[in-house]
Amino acid sequence: MMMLVPRFSPRQKGLIVVGETADVKGGIKKCRSCEKWGKENCGGTAYTNLANSMGMGRVTYRKVIIEFFSEINHFYFRKRLSDLVASSPDGWFISEAHEKRFENVCEMLKIHKIDSDPRYMATLFLLTADGRLCSLAKEHIYSNRFEFKQIRLNGMTTNSYAIYKVAKTIYTGKEYIKLNEISDKHLIDHQTFMAIINAILIVKYGGEILSFEMKVRFYTMVNLINR
Repeated sequence: MMMLVPRFSPRQKGLIVVGETADVKGGIKKCRSCEKWGKENCGGTAYTNLANSMGMGRVTYRKVIIEFFSEINHFYFRKRLSDLVASSPDGWFISEAHEKRFENVCEMLKIHKIDSDPRYMATLFLLTADGRLCSLAKEHIYSNRFEFKQIRLNGMTTNSYAIYKVAKTIYTGKEYIKLNEISDKHLIDHQTFMAIINAILIVKYGGEILSFEMKVRFYTMVNLINR
């Protein structure tokens, strides 16, 4: 049984915020595209027009954040989203080292960001975000799967453990982290929160967004808390 990193509580029923838009009871809802056109849950990338507009420079990072997370009313989560947009991130990766690790794995395994499964790309994005986690996981990353059961979590920080839990949640579809934990700035730092949010966006829009220029206009930012 995997030992908990200090400050993380045992897994309990909570709100899953990855993969699909969740309602306040934690149930999975249809995306707006499915609701609009009367389809069943698409299970893949949604908001295609929004993503395309972002790629053409017509939609900002702020707009994407507001559009995707609009139905989550958790005060501290929305406060962290507001702080993230206000920080004006200049790229999708949290560091140059993160981007280098991600690109190296893609090259080694011949992974095509645009054509690959969004959940796979989001999981890879997270597993390469933290140097220690990446070193532990690298032997268990394959071109078509991840062997989470084989990853031995030794010497993990609270932040790297949070990244691992979100990556596992995205990949398996089972909840391993709660919204309260993601929202706690004393538990998860700003860079880790950014990695988590961007990974969730990759699930929805696909790896293609990593090639889009991030445009943040914080001086016109809508206050996410009071929307």
